[in-house]
Amino acid sequence: MNKIIYCVFLLFSIFLNAQNSQFNTKNTIPSISDLEATSYPEDSLANALYIYEEGFSEIDKDNDFDLVTTYSAKIKIFNKEGFDEANIQIPIRKNDQNSEKVINLKASTYNLKNGKRVKHTLDPEKIYTEEFENYDLKKFTFPDVKPGSILVYSYEKISPFIFDFTTWKFQDYIPKAYSKFTAKIPANYDYYTTIKGYLKLKKDSVSVVKSCIRFSPNATAADCVQKIFVMEDIPAFKAEKFLTAERNYLSRIDFELKQITKLDGYVQKYTRDWEDVDKELKTDKSIGRQLKKDRLVEDLLPESVSSMPNNLEKARKIYKYVQDEFNWNEKYNIYADMNIRNILDEKTGSVLEINTILHNLYTSEGFNVLPVMSATRSKGFPTKLHPVLGDFNYFFVHLKLEEKSYLLDATEKNLDFGRLPYRALNKYARLMDFENGSSWIDIEPHDFSRFMYKDSLKIKPDGTSEGYSLQVTDGYHALNQRNGIEMLSPADIFKEITHPIESTYATNVEVSNKENLSEKLEVKFSLENRSQKINDKIYFNPFSFKFFTENPFHSESRSYPIDFGYKDSYLYMASIEIPEGYKITSLPETKNLRIQGNEASLRFTATKFQENIVKIQCLLSFRRSLYPTEFYDALRKFFDQILEVQSQSLIVIEENT
Repeated sequence: MNKIIYCVFLLFSIFLNAQNSQFNTKNTIPSISDLEATSYPEDSLANALYIYEEGFSEIDKDNDFDLVTTYSAKIKIFNKEGFDEANIQIPIRKNDQNSEKVINLKASTYNLKNGKRVKHTLDPEKIYTEEFENYDLKKFTFPDVKPGSILVYSYEKISPFIFDFTTWKFQDYIPKAYSKFTAKIPANYDYYTTIKGYLKLKKDSVSVVKSCIRFSPNATAADCVQKIFVMEDIPAFKAEKFLTAERNYLSRIDFELKQITKLDGYVQKYTRDWEDVDKELKTDKSIGRQLKKDRLVEDLLPESVSSMPNNLEKARKIYKYVQDEFNWNEKYNIYADMNIRNILDEKTGSVLEINTILHNLYTSEGFNVLPVMSATRSKGFPTKLHPVLGDFNYFFVHLKLEEKSYLLDATEKNLDFGRLPYRALNKYARLMDFENGSSWIDIEPHDFSRFMYKDSLKIKPDGTSEGYSLQVTDGYHALNQRNGIEMLSPADIFKEITHPIESTYATNVEVSNKENLSEKLEVKFSLENRSQKINDKIYFNPFSFKFFTENPFHSESRSYPIDFGYKDSYLYMASIEIPEGYKITSLPETKNLRIQGNEASLRFTATKFQENIVKIQCLLSFRRSLYPTEFYDALRKFFDQILEVQSQSLIVIEENT
């Protein structure tokens, strides 16, 4: 039996290898097997595939020591849904003085006709350039594209922007069978080389090329460092929920010029350290100078607030004053020119402007406050390797009071004191202390955002029920609900901000603490449930509302973390009274689910409290704001179990006989 199993396994392995070997991953020459292939074994649902991709970048003496990158690719189109891959865009950077150039662009489509390879070459007249302010796009569409086509193209890009060597993107939105990049860098050019993403390299080698470049006719030839990176069987990047910027996780290699050592030994630096940046920002007219203009806001606060001692209550009132008085224009503008006087008059401003006023009010009142530079979730994580100001697009305030630290952003009307908007929850930020030096700080919320349901229902003999539901939220759940309620009529609140089951509807809505942000938000619904009686039995779902309506995770695997942004908990409690003359014949079974120890858990119980009362309690907790990639499969199954508990936990009752 063991021999039979071994033979079957061996044959299966040979079959898989044969399937993979149908693609020519050695070069861009389309093989007959490339053309005949109808799917990619590693991803049978892929609409298209990069069979082969290669890039080579070097500082080229024949092009005035500009950066020259040679690129070539071979793409397989499996079906009509993959036709979008036939539309090529090549970005071309530019500024007021310089621009990149693309030369020797060639593209051909290959199809299989009567068992022979047929080539259709792109007409150069069909290549055009679309111009934008800071970049252009060289664009074309492959001719004669059909399901089964092979697309091959190549070009050279000449770039004067040697500061950013070349960013090589291994991962894309379709899979790649083979991707190779070679960087040939003069030894006196020192670049930061950063490998991003979670996929592993097949090859990562470094070698020295002797006497590869001469910077002047009489100079000694310099050596080069040649780095070769290869990745194989690269899965398509599939964006799912609970993801920060895709650029954080797309597998790629970034290069950034640190310094060049000249022939005379002089070292020319291209990247700064944080000490240099702190000095620059301290005198910058958009940030540093404006943070010193606290005299402009000295008489802004009401006397009842400014006369208070500098305690937490006063800090809250200052924050609430800015929240109420100034309106965010939905712009960040952290590097734009700013005039505090205009903002004070117009009562409208950007993130930088409103939070600068908040900062200056605290400073004028004698609080210990510092500015914080950060990036939004959609922007991506700022690099910690060295200062890159372009990585930052957000600004808020750090207040230290009574040995505690508070992160404050006054741009959101419904945000409680000490909490950042969800868009700003991006792991870490830079605390800008211009006197003692800036530093990185953790900005992940450490408290739980909670959602509590408290239902009281009475079942009638006809299977209908009535009662009420009190829903209490705090943290980000309260923020989301307050934002939703703000634009809705009472009649629409039930439909828009809750997740009722199909048989549940509300007859009345009451909202408490909508304006009082320091208190939990309470929403109370009068409920009625449609009949759940079948024949002589009532099958009653104790959940009038759902935590989740669907599993947010659909992919079989995920190569990046699950970032909820904050820790989360839900508590569902229900007291259910059965009608007189009926008995309980079945209760839902107890569930006690955990993943990876106790990193997330669900505890569900249904208990007969009296002969005619059933008590339901369901506690769901996510104890991390961010779960590493290895948690994905467990979380995906966990959400399926949550949905099952919500939909299949039935109380069965029937008449006493």
